[in-house]
Amino acid sequence: MEVPAKRPVSPSLEIPPPDKKLRDSKGFRMKRQYIDKQTLTAYEQLGGETSSDASINKEKTIHEEEAEGAKYIIDGRLRRVNPYYFTYLTYCKMRWRDRNLLDIFVNEFRDRDAEFYKKTIAAGQVTINKKPADINTIVRNGDLISHRCFRREPPVTSREIKIVHEDENIIAIDKPSGIPVHPTGRYRYNTVTKVFQHELGKTVHPCNRLDRLTSGLMFLGKNAKGADGFVQQIRDRTVKKEYIARVKGEFPDGTTEVDQPLSTVAPKLGLNRVDVANGKEAKTVYKKISYDKESDTSIVKCHPLTGRSHQIRVHLQYLGHPIANDPIYSNEFVWGKSLGKNNEGNDEEIIQRLDKIGKDVAASSWIHPEGDGETLSDEICEVSGMPIYSDPGPNDLDLWLHAYKYEAEDKSWSYKTEYPEWAINPQRKFMELAIEEAKKCGETQTQFNVGAVLVHRGEVLATGHSRELPGNTHAEQCALEKYFEATGTKDVPVGTEIYTTMEPCSLRLSGNLPCVDRILNSNIKTCFVGVVEPEIFVKNNSSLSKLSAKGVEYIHIPGYEEICLEIAKKGHEKMEHKIEAKEDTTEKDQEKIEAKEETNENQEHKKHKDTSEDQEHRIDSKESK
Repeated sequence: MEVPAKRPVSPSLEIPPPDKKLRDSKGFRMKRQYIDKQTLTAYEQLGGETSSDASINKEKTIHEEEAEGAKYIIDGRLRRVNPYYFTYLTYCKMRWRDRNLLDIFVNEFRDRDAEFYKKTIAAGQVTINKKPADINTIVRNGDLISHRCFRREPPVTSREIKIVHEDENIIAIDKPSGIPVHPTGRYRYNTVTKVFQHELGKTVHPCNRLDRLTSGLMFLGKNAKGADGFVQQIRDRTVKKEYIARVKGEFPDGTTEVDQPLSTVAPKLGLNRVDVANGKEAKTVYKKISYDKESDTSIVKCHPLTGRSHQIRVHLQYLGHPIANDPIYSNEFVWGKSLGKNNEGNDEEIIQRLDKIGKDVAASSWIHPEGDGETLSDEICEVSGMPIYSDPGPNDLDLWLHAYKYEAEDKSWSYKTEYPEWAINPQRKFMELAIEEAKKCGETQTQFNVGAVLVHRGEVLATGHSRELPGNTHAEQCALEKYFEATGTKDVPVGTEIYTTMEPCSLRLSGNLPCVDRILNSNIKTCFVGVVEPEIFVKNNSSLSKLSAKGVEYIHIPGYEEICLEIAKKGHEKMEHKIEAKEDTTEKDQEKIEAKEETNENQEHKKHKDTSEDQEHRIDSKESK
């Protein structure tokens, strides 16, 4: 069922007076062609009386005609926009100078083939400086190129764009995978900035960029002051970035650094490769979080120290651990069996195969090899006469790469999102096992019931629950000691993960070694928790800060809070009843005391009254005599 998305009135467009800076009312710089679209009509731009396009409305500006596309429809997993006429306006770029117009269209844009652009130019839909062009036209410096076409934007994901933080200068969002940040290529209204403009009534500009398929934290400037300050920090490399990826195979334990220069070998296709001879400096540090044996995938934390295009993805491919569902860098059709490990593959052959993706061949990936995504269909558009693209599939909408955390070098600010579900889902089976362990605890009126599981390379090493071993032993302690006794060792293997239903304690009132210290004294580098420990357990528990300070990843698995707390406090209700009963008894005793005191007071009062009346009677009798 198609449900129209809510759409408030779009913010009014303020056209600034002509000046050299071309800034809007919020201080953002504006492109000249953006200004032109507010005043020019497509009729004028395509030559006026000489135009042969009968679909043009002479009165509508280019902006008004394009705005008809800003009507969203939420169709299940997809967000759609109505088809609309679009006039592409751009001034000659430096790399286009003195080049043939047709050559520019064919080599810079992969949306259509050469025959389409030949027909479009011949039909008079392309002009240079408001004069019809032909296939032999040479583009010169300063030329204004105009191309009007009937546009069908590809659908994008309908997942929510979550707001993480907002103040007077910026908005921090958790961008879903499968939607571009700003207008680019075939996308205009199906972009983050346009959704904010037409659904939320907010004009915003991106401060950092994420690829269409990358999800996670990004920042939108509400004014030039906020945006420029943030952008400058990124340029100065004073912002620490953390990404989460799910990759093919078992990633090495510890940290892995890749220092390999990168080049964009096919700008039209967005293809980047390691290029030792001519590439730009690129460095990424990776750290393994966990490994899932069932899917043969690893969760990896990524720290890009430079900001090259597709840097994280290409460096992972180079290591032989591409992102498992990457439609470019883990695509066997494009790279062959090696999937580009160690930079294997011939550029020309790779480009030739990649150019077929999304046209003749649907995108595929290592984890999802089915080609069930977008291609050019046999259906023909009634207006343009061109084939219509089919809807996107999983490989067109999802990428297991997530911008998780951004933090200023001086710690003056820090923002992060929740872990994406695809990074949490492989761990759920072990958290559920920890919950089963917690259920084994007997009832207790003063202590708490917790379960823990040790996992290495997707295999369970040991389990434990509160008080399983003699003494007031905690679940994490029991699991570790059971493993040490079974193996005759004093530590767990490197890369071991611990799953615990409650946050590990950082303080033992009994004087025993806290569980956090036991973890820090071991090879454990990842701790998954079912619920962060509330203060009813131990006040001022500092587990997160202590573990994080020592480089142990601390990850909350959501969805189990209620069951974990219910098990933890099993039996506490009896103590609560005792306390209530004691309070009731105390209250009744107090009532008896108060009643007795009241009786004594009444008796004393009566005695005093009788004495007074007797004295008064004697005085009256004496006076009478």
